[in-house]
Amino acid sequence: MAKLLLGALLLLTNGGSVNFFSLKQDVELGSESAKEAEQSLALVRDLNIDGYFRGIGQRLSQNRTLPALKYRFQIVNSKEVNSLGFPGGAVYIYRGMLQMASNDDELAAMLAHEIAHTASRHGTAQLSRQLIVQAPIAIAAGLTATEAWKEQLGKLGISLGIDAPFLRYSRDQELEAGLLAVRLMADARFDPNAFRILLEKINEIQTGETSRAPAFVFNHPQSDTIAPEIAEEIERLTAGFRRARAPAEFRTFRTNLQRLPYPIAKTAIADTRPDPVSKIFTHPQDFYRLGYPDGWQVTRTGPNGAIIAPADGVQASRNGDDITHGVMFDLFDIAVPERSLTLEQATNRLIVFLRQRNQSLRVVPGAQTQMLVSDEPGMRTVIIEKANSSNSSEVVWVVTRLYYQSLFYMVFVAPEDEFAMYQPIFEQMIRSVRLR
Repeated sequence: MAKLLLGALLLLTNGGSVNFFSLKQDVELGSESAKEAEQSLALVRDLNIDGYFRGIGQRLSQNRTLPALKYRFQIVNSKEVNSLGFPGGAVYIYRGMLQMASNDDELAAMLAHEIAHTASRHGTAQLSRQLIVQAPIAIAAGLTATEAWKEQLGKLGISLGIDAPFLRYSRDQELEAGLLAVRLMADARFDPNAFRILLEKINEIQTGETSRAPAFVFNHPQSDTIAPEIAEEIERLTAGFRRARAPAEFRTFRTNLQRLPYPIAKTAIADTRPDPVSKIFTHPQDFYRLGYPDGWQVTRTGPNGAIIAPADGVQASRNGDDITHGVMFDLFDIAVPERSLTLEQATNRLIVFLRQRNQSLRVVPGAQTQMLVSDEPGMRTVIIEKANSSNSSEVVWVVTRLYYQSLFYMVFVAPEDEFAMYQPIFEQMIRSVRLR
C-alpha cells in the first residue's frame, strides 16, 4: 500500500490523475451531495420550463461513450451565473446562466459541460487528490462503507452540497471537459461552436465594468481565450455541419423562464429558529465583522484580533493562551516592497509563522481548497495538530482572504473526535464574515 501511495503522489506531481473511488461510490457521494444541496436551492418545478431543458440534457447524455449513470437535470431559480455537476449524474444549471443562452445550442453547451465533468469523474478525482495529502492513513486503509468515509470527510472539513470543494476543477480538467463537451454536442446534433460563444460571454462578464467574476468561473477556471485544443476540435467537428434546431421551442422556453418569479428572499421571511452565531464581533475600526455563538467568550489578542471560544475552550500555557476548541482571528501583515503576494503565497507565509509558534502543527503541502470569504476568493487549509495535553489530535482549519496590504485569517480548532459537532458552527462563522 505504501508503494500505491508513493505512485499516486508521483502521478499527481507529474500532472496525472488518480481516483480512489469506485463508480458506485461516485453515485453514493453524488446522491448525498445533491440531497444536501437541494435543502438550500430553489428548484424550478414547472414542466413547461424544465421539461424542455431536461429533454436537451437527456439527448446529450444518451451518448453510448459515457459511463452508465442516471443523469438528472434541474434548473436553480437564482440570478447567479453558475452550474453544478455532482458525481453520479445530478446536474444543476442556475437561471442566471440559462438567460445568457441565445439559442438551444448554447443551452446544450452548458449542459454538455457539466455532463462532461460528471462522466469524466472529475469530482471524485479532485477529492482523491485532497485525501492523498489530508488523509494518507485513511487511503492506505482503503475506502470503506459510505457512512465511514462520509464521517472521515467531515473530520477533514470536506463538505458536501453546493460548497463541496471537490467541485472546483483544475485547468487540465476544464480542458478535458471542454473537449468531451463539444464531442457530445456534435453527436447530439448541436452546434459545437456554441461552446466557444458561451465561454466568450462568460469572459465578457468577468472583464466587464464590475470586474467581478461569476461563481461559475470560481469553480471552472477559464482562460481569456479558448484553449487551442478545444478550438481545433470545434473546427474539425463543425466542418460541413448542419444544425438541427428547434428555435420556436427555445423561444417559448426562454419566455416562460423570464416570466417565472424569483423566490422570495429568505431574509423577508420570519424565521423563529435560533441563530447559531447570533452575537456579532466588530473590529474596533470596523475593518470586519463576524458572528459567533451566544455563550462564547471574546478575548482580545491585539489591536486587530481576538480569540472567541466556549468557557472551557482556552487553556493557559507558557506561550500564552492555547485554543482547544474555538477560533482565533487577526490581520497578518504581508506587505512586500515592490511586489504583491498571491493568496496562496500569503497563506503559506502565515502557516510558516504559525508553525514557528507551534511546532506540533502537521502541515501537508497541497492540503488547501478554495472558498468564498465575504464574497471574495479565500482559501481553507486543513492541518492536524498533535495536542500537548493528551494523545488525541486536533483538526485545525486556517481560513484566509487578502485584505488590502494584509491577510485576514481565522484559525478554527476542535478535537478530532468532536470536530463534526463544531463544524456547522465554524462554517456559519465563515459565512458571517463581512470585510469593509
